[in-house]
Amino acid sequence: MTINGIADRPYLDLLSSVDFKPIFIMGFPRSGTTFLYQALVATECFNFVSAYQIIKYDELLYNHFNQIETKAKQELEKYFYSLGINTRGIDQVKVTPDLPEEYAFAISEYEFNLKSSNLDRFIELCQKIQFISKTNQPLLLKSPYFQPFLFIKKTFPEAKFIFIHRHPIPVINSWLKANRNLWLKKNPYVALISKDYQSLVDNPWQRAFKWLSYSQYFEQGLHRITKKYIEEVNFFLNNVESLPQHNYISVSYEDLCDQPETTIQNILKFLGLSAKVTLEYDKLSEPRPLNLLPEVKKNSEKILKQLQPYLAYCDYDLS
Repeated sequence: MTINGIADRPYLDLLSSVDFKPIFIMGFPRSGTTFLYQALVATECFNFVSAYQIIKYDELLYNHFNQIETKAKQELEKYFYSLGINTRGIDQVKVTPDLPEEYAFAISEYEFNLKSSNLDRFIELCQKIQFISKTNQPLLLKSPYFQPFLFIKKTFPEAKFIFIHRHPIPVINSWLKANRNLWLKKNPYVALISKDYQSLVDNPWQRAFKWLSYSQYFEQGLHRITKKYIEEVNFFLNNVESLPQHNYISVSYEDLCDQPETTIQNILKFLGLSAKVTLEYDKLSEPRPLNLLPEVKKNSEKILKQLQPYLAYCDYDLS
C-alpha cells in the first residue's frame, strides 16, 4: 500500500512529455455507457481506465517500472473475493481488476464533472494510463452526463465524443433503482473506487439522508432524477450543434443491443479505426425485462411530455 502517492512520486516527471488523444463516451447514467465502453474496449483499439488503475492510482508507475503490475492485479482480485465482490452490486456487471471504469472516480469528483479545479489531476491520470499502456492507441474515457462536453472541447480541441442515448423511462427507472441500492446499504465495490461514496455511506446520518432523498416517499427520488435528466438532455440539445460534426457521433442503446456489430463498426469508422480482434457480437448483450417502479409507471406520461424535443431528436415515439 502507498501513502499520499509516495510510490509514484519519483516517476511523475516522466509524464511531462506524454501526449494522449481523448475520446469520451457520454450519456446519462444507466443509458448504456458501461455496455458501450466494454464493447469498444473489447476491440483492443483503445487504452482505457480500469478498476485497478483507480484503486491503485498512487502506485501505477511504481508497479509498472518494477514489473509487479500483474502481481498487484492478482492481489486486488483476491481482495475483491475476500470482500465478496463479484458484480458491481447495482447490476450484473462482473468486477475484475481490468473492468473499464469511470475516470471521475480517480479525480475525486462524485458528480462526475471535469472542470478547471480537477483538470490537473485528470491530465495526470490520462498521462499515467498512456505511459503504462500502448502509447500509439487513443484513450477511451467514460463520462456520464453531457454537461462537461463544452469544457472538454475548449480544453482539448481535438477530443472526440461518442454520445449514447436511451429512451428516458428505462433510464430514469434504472438510475432510481441504482441509487436506492447504493444508499440502502454499503456497496463494497463502489466504496473501493469512490472515496466520496465511502465517506458518505459510512456516516449513518448521511446515508439515511441520501436514501431518503431517493426513496419512494413523496416521490422525491423520482423528482430529483427526472429534474437532473431534463437538465442534462436540454443542455445536450441546446449545445451539441456547437460541436463540429467531425468531432462527435450519436448512437442509441437500443441500436447497440439490436445491432451491436453495425453500431460498433460505425463508431470505429467514425474514429478511423479497425477492430483488432473479432468480437462475438451475438453474445455482447442479453435482453432484460423492464420492471418499472410504480411511481415511474404512474408519472411516465408526464415525464415524456417534458421531453418531446429530446424524443424527437432521438427518433423515439413521442407518446
